[in-house]
Amino acid sequence: MEVTFTVSKWAEKPVDDSRKDFPINIAHVEYDIEGELNGKAFVEYLLYYVESSVDDGHLATSKISGFLHFEGTYKGKKGTFTAIEQGIFDKGNLDSPGTIIKATGDLESLKGSYYYKFTGQTSKMILDFNF
Repeated sequence: MEVTFTVSKWAEKPVDDSRKDFPINIAHVEYDIEGELNGKAFVEYLLYYVESSVDDGHLATSKISGFLHFEGTYKGKKGTFTAIEQGIFDKGNLDSPGTIIKATGDLESLKGSYYYKFTGQTSKMILDFNF
């Protein structure tokens, strides 16, 4: 199943400005998600830029690891879930599949995974969820 998302916030900075040999950035991110999964996701990413930097923007390549926390509804059931992601951001494409590690509320028994798919200006999450 596909749902659409938009990035409503991306605030990124070095983890430690004083340690140039520790080139890790942290990004505080928010996604607005629409479709059968509907709500807001709050994501914390750690990024390590590979032969590029944050200044390269969408042309950058970085290894990423993070946690996504979703609040909203899935197929009309209200709750939250937290997922772990690991992958790479490469020149505008995010290949960082996520796996649900805990869910609450009406989504408490939700299990599954997702990945990102980009076509033109459209950002999608492809869900493989089940109760």
